Amino acid sequence: MRTSRFLALTLTIAAIATASAQQPERRAKLPDNYDSTGASFVFSRDVFGELLSGPRPASLSQKATAPAMVASGGGGMSGGGGMSAAPAGGASTGGSGDWSFITAEVIQDEVKALNLELAPIAMNIREFKGGGYAVCRRNFTELAMLFEIINKKSEDVRWKESSLAARDAFWKTADVCKVGTDQSFASVKDRALILDDMVRGSTPKFNEDGNPDATWETIADRPPLMQRLEAGFDKKLKQWVASEAEFRSNKAEILHEAQIIAAIGKSMKQEGFDYADDDDYVGFCDQMHNAALDIIKAAESGDANLAREAGGRLNASCSDCHGNYR
Repeated sequence: MRTSRFLALTLTIAAIATASAQQPERRAKLPDNYDSTGASFVFSRDVFGELLSGPRPASLSQKATAPAMVASGGGGMSGGGGMSAAPAGGASTGGSGDWSFITAEVIQDEVKALNLELAPIAMNIREFKGGGYAVCRRNFTELAMLFEIINKKSEDVRWKESSLAARDAFWKTADVCKVGTDQSFASVKDRALILDDMVRGSTPKFNEDGNPDATWETIADRPPLMQRLEAGFDKKLKQWVASEAEFRSNKAEILHEAQIIAAIGKSMKQEGFDYADDDDYVGFCDQMHNAALDIIKAAESGDANLAREAGGRLNASCSDCHGNYR
């Protein structure tokens, strides 16, 4: 009897599911003024790739100049004459010790995000050797940069007391992650556990104290930082500032990514980095840093036009730098 009832119930459920699957999907009627091109929602599908134009500087040795990028009437970017590398909003790069543009909250949130990305790789040697070691190198390099910034910031920031030791432990881990071996995996696993304890509020225990005389040449490699820059700008920030709708929807995320990019731009021109004594290279770093500062200003003030224009300058600085230093 119970078996018969069960079979009857099963058949009923199956019949209902079949009938539901055969019902055509009901959709709301489109409004009469619907724009099928999407032009009323997005200025351009690829504002930076399709609409940027303008001549390159006549002389790359003039580090204070960059292609002028202004918003065109159609919402894209149009080129004009040369313009100062100083940002449109009047922000400046500040002295080498001025890291006030990146907040303690952004640093802490970024450290937590890096920890979440590292944790599963550090627990799975197959994933680590299958390519995860490159992610570890990028993330530990950025962590070393962030903890050096924590050390340099004038105000109290979480983990400040252990910032030097953490910085050195993380750059050493990044260095061994150029290859995926048992030894590099063991180092990643150990440092990832320490990082997780730090994020959870425990006092970290490092084998060595940090070297107060360490230079940026030791602390961070450019390639992993460039990978982080690409992930932040090409895959996120570029889309978020390309249209007003995206800008309005992602202001908090824009603030975060712009501060990280500004920090990378400032870090990569510090003494010890390759080309740090090259005026052209430093000029490109300044242009990127200043454009990121203007995007921060735009997100704080709600100025979508400034964000779009600064995004164009940031994109131009990256393209011109890659064209000369790859």
